Amino acid sequence: MTQSLGIEQYKLSVVSGGKPTLNNFSSVTGNKNIARLSHDQRNYIIPFNNQIKVYSVETRQCVKTLKFANNSTLSEIFSQEQDDNESIVKILLGDITVSQQEDAHLITVFTKNGHVVVLNYKGKLVESPKHFKISLENEKLLNVFHNKGSYRLLTTFKDPSQKAHNSLQSYRLHGLEFNDTKKQFDVTDQAEWNNIILSNVSSNGKLLTHICKDASTKDHEHKSISVVSLFDDSVNMNFPLSSVLSSQTQSLSSNTRYVSCMAIDNVGQQLAIGFASGVISIVNLADLQVRLLKWHIDSVLSLAFSQDGTYLLSGGWEKVMSLWQLATNSQQFLPRLNGIIIDCQVLGPQGNYYSLILQMTENNSNSDYQFLLLSASDLTSKLSINGPLPVFSSTIKHIQQPISAINTKNSSSIGSLNHSKKKQSRKVIKSKRQDFTTNVEINPINKNLYFSHISAIQIFDFYKNEQVNYQYLTSGVNNSMGKVRFELNLQDPIITDLKFTKDGQWMITYEIEYPPNDLLSSKDLTHVLKFWTKNDNETSWNLKTKVINPHGISVPITKILPSPRSVNNSQGCLTADNNGGLKFWSFDSHESNWCLKKISLPNFNHFSNSVSLAWSQDGSLIFHGFDDKLQILDFDTFKKFESLENTKTVSEFTLDSEIQTVKLINDTNLIVATRTTLSAINLLQGQVINSFDLYPFVNGVYKNGHLDRLITCDEKTGNIALVVNQQLTDFEGIPTTKYKSRIIIFDSELSRKLGNFTHCEYISWIGWNYDTDFIFLDINSTLGVVGTTVNTQLSDEVNNESIMDGLVSSTTTSTVSNTDAFAEQLKKLTSRGKKSAARNNNADSNDEDEEDITLEFINGEKKDKLVNMNSFTSMFDNIQNVQMDTFFDRVMKVIT
Repeated sequence: MTQSLGIEQYKLSVVSGGKPTLNNFSSVTGNKNIARLSHDQRNYIIPFNNQIKVYSVETRQCVKTLKFANNSTLSEIFSQEQDDNESIVKILLGDITVSQQEDAHLITVFTKNGHVVVLNYKGKLVESPKHFKISLENEKLLNVFHNKGSYRLLTTFKDPSQKAHNSLQSYRLHGLEFNDTKKQFDVTDQAEWNNIILSNVSSNGKLLTHICKDASTKDHEHKSISVVSLFDDSVNMNFPLSSVLSSQTQSLSSNTRYVSCMAIDNVGQQLAIGFASGVISIVNLADLQVRLLKWHIDSVLSLAFSQDGTYLLSGGWEKVMSLWQLATNSQQFLPRLNGIIIDCQVLGPQGNYYSLILQMTENNSNSDYQFLLLSASDLTSKLSINGPLPVFSSTIKHIQQPISAINTKNSSSIGSLNHSKKKQSRKVIKSKRQDFTTNVEINPINKNLYFSHISAIQIFDFYKNEQVNYQYLTSGVNNSMGKVRFELNLQDPIITDLKFTKDGQWMITYEIEYPPNDLLSSKDLTHVLKFWTKNDNETSWNLKTKVINPHGISVPITKILPSPRSVNNSQGCLTADNNGGLKFWSFDSHESNWCLKKISLPNFNHFSNSVSLAWSQDGSLIFHGFDDKLQILDFDTFKKFESLENTKTVSEFTLDSEIQTVKLINDTNLIVATRTTLSAINLLQGQVINSFDLYPFVNGVYKNGHLDRLITCDEKTGNIALVVNQQLTDFEGIPTTKYKSRIIIFDSELSRKLGNFTHCEYISWIGWNYDTDFIFLDINSTLGVVGTTVNTQLSDEVNNESIMDGLVSSTTTSTVSNTDAFAEQLKKLTSRGKKSAARNNNADSNDEDEEDITLEFINGEKKDKLVNMNSFTSMFDNIQNVQMDTFFDRVMKVIT
């Protein structure tokens, strides 16, 4: 196979995954749910960060997907390279640019920056849909309202005079009208409100209520509540917040005075105010009489009135939706939801459906949302929608935890709410360790993706782009109920590793259990190894064997490796600890259980989390990487491999730094990645045949062992996929929160580059799908594929041979200083393979140019011998009174 054929063979496409979009770029907005029911209430249209999905309410299936990348107009609007924060803020049914609605399958989509696109959500995606741009000066679109043919825009902007109060927003209400002759939208100013703290809109979109700070005083306690009509002057009220606070509320803590959410009914008669203390106040707007509803014991996070105002929906930290009958104050509950309720709305002209947005706050490295659509008559679930739920090693950008009366890792307190976003962005930029990798496993049988999600696993179908199952595997508080207030500090068990046997019949999980805080035993962790199985017709896994502290008390498992098919029909696995110990577990059919079969005691005198394992296909040899040493072990004896008397085989290698991952290719080549190099060791020759410099890309960036998540190999062809992530800088060379990544495909000897791709976001994981493709996940929960079976209808991203040459110009012309060096290093990494191949073809000619020699030296490649930090140690055993020329001779002996 020629190199050009290899490059044409692989393609990259972003095809799946994504996160549901919330109208949540400002903490002051209510109505976070943008999803819409169709006119006939049979379809539910919900935007994601990479597509718009249409679900059938009757069949619960996704019936249509509008991928942004498949359309030039949409891909340009939502391009992350142009604007990282662009998102959909409103979907209106029909084409609002025409007076007569002819096609009921059209929707009008509004984005935060004023783009308006008309799309067909049932037929084929139009090549060039109607696209307009509303001219907004320093304003961001917040919401769009429609009433009998007239439209209103609500925008938000930062008042320059309010620099000290980052949380305060200013609103403008505009009239919106389409000018048919000029083919553009005309905007007219209607009203303006300043110093907004919190707001919400009635379910029919006609009334706006907001709470604002009095601009005439510096005292934060002077707040007022307004209720206004958006389309006429029928309702226009303003009264101080203190007038609707009860006497007991005013005398207690700030939690009892802090408003966490609001709701207004459709006719402007009742106002519901939720407080951080858990109390709900119902205000009769005619006489400002107040009555209290008490059930929540932490912050009320969402409120909504039914269409006729007789019922109130409320939700919060308890993971329970409460339905209040206001005439009698009686309650109905919908308990045991998967997350806390941060938004609830009543949908449909007759209020036939309730929509809920749940946030799974157990994962504080990412914002995990689940959208529920419920029948209002019996509270049964009609739809449950979410994307992949990865847990990242570090907290990613733009994460906002809901407010709670108590400040914990899973929540924001009243004081920290306003600063959390900027603080997190600064932390992401300044942190040297940009480790946003995640752990994902692929089931060998059905190719489903398995995400370890704190105490549970999420099973995600990559090809159908939907969640198959969500199953709790540990016993914790969160599995059965919501945690509130101080309970948020109780840490549930965390699943840290998950593997499958080669036949896919068994799942192996490793979890860590944490004791309560502030105890003498708070640091005594419990390590649990579990073996699971399930029948073909079942969706949930059943626990078969549970081993507590398998490597001893307080000894963690650092690596799990399933056995090849040649060992007990693949029903076995190795586990390694951080002191060099190994154990072999196997399913014993006689015992009908998993049993410990072999053990290798720790043989190192120090601890390390840099542990990696590989196993030969015939099951005879184990390759054990520990710190910077790589040992070859005989599986039968669990001891160092000893060769025959006539042959000389190296059974131990010492590398230049900690080993991050080991991959055995075709039983002949061992791919070893350390913190500084990527090397191919030929086991038959016992030496390094190719080596690359990884130091600029991974030094200090990833936690020990996490580079393994960014390197994978195709076990059929031996091809290797390597991910390189790069943090981008602004025009002054200052690091930003934006990233680019590269996926480089090598052959089994690292001698040729078969593919070289760029992706516009940080890639957190890449894996082989047991077929011909590599699947990857980025920081936005988007799933992509690099492979040979990519559908032609899927959008291809850049696959350009000279991509490294234009790296500076392709990102921003401003990233000169930092990116130049990065591009130079990356060009060396990807181009050296070509030059070595070219030299092999011209072996007869002796005229190697200087550039090739220099490049070899930079990449640290030695064909004959591996030079590392231990190569020169023997020279210093007896160095007293050694002449300089003798010392020089010793050095030359080592490197030649």
